[in-house]
Amino acid sequence: MKGDRWIFNVRNRLKHLEPGRPARYGQLILERRIEIFKSIVARRDDRGCLLDLGCGNGAQTELLASVARWVVGLDYAAPERMEGASERPVFRRVRGDALAVPFRAESFDIVTAFEVFEHLPDDRRAVREVVRVLKPGGWFVMTVPNRWWLFETHGAVVRGLNWVPWNRVPLLSWLPTALHDRIARARIYTMRQASKLVEENGLIIERTGYITAPLDVLPEGRLRRWLRRRIFGHNVTGNPLLAVNLFVAARKP
Repeated sequence: MKGDRWIFNVRNRLKHLEPGRPARYGQLILERRIEIFKSIVARRDDRGCLLDLGCGNGAQTELLASVARWVVGLDYAAPERMEGASERPVFRRVRGDALAVPFRAESFDIVTAFEVFEHLPDDRRAVREVVRVLKPGGWFVMTVPNRWWLFETHGAVVRGLNWVPWNRVPLLSWLPTALHDRIARARIYTMRQASKLVEENGLIIERTGYITAPLDVLPEGRLRRWLRRRIFGHNVTGNPLLAVNLFVAARKP
């Protein structure tokens, strides 16, 4: 009963929470995530059965399928394909809820969640589900929005801000969490908040980092090429102000 009341309060506070939009095929963010993922899960015996929570259009899941023997993509929305997607049946797609994953305990060697938890009404419950379906010694790799990026990437419900290009509201992400969550369309995390979310559910953190902004929202052209080459060229950055997302990689004991 107490848990149900907590979820109700979270849903009230996050009244503008919206489902996420998946990255499009060919975007740089997909390449950066997969390169980081491969650098974390490097050993062959770690690449068994993989569950990709919130797989969306499958663009990221398709890349994950190249580094795991068996891959399942889970999403609450109906499966979709996008122009430019491969027609190869490289992974199994399942419709389901990250808060009640439809698989038995200890079914997967790896669980991934790329830009998913910020859209869920109960991110703690989702991590508990991850722990349940992970095998002992299994990996969990997640990315979430970085609070210290200069722009709010999911927008907010604030009168007068609809004109902001791509809904990237400057510095909105820096607001205190209680205020941010009342107006934003998704959660946002500091590294400490993301790490605590994982550790309090019994997972052991192995690696964390900040993902350099890919600038996919900028139109193709000279400016984007220059920025990527000079400032945003690496997959990972030590400067949180240059990172649109952060990642946490952890193991189940």
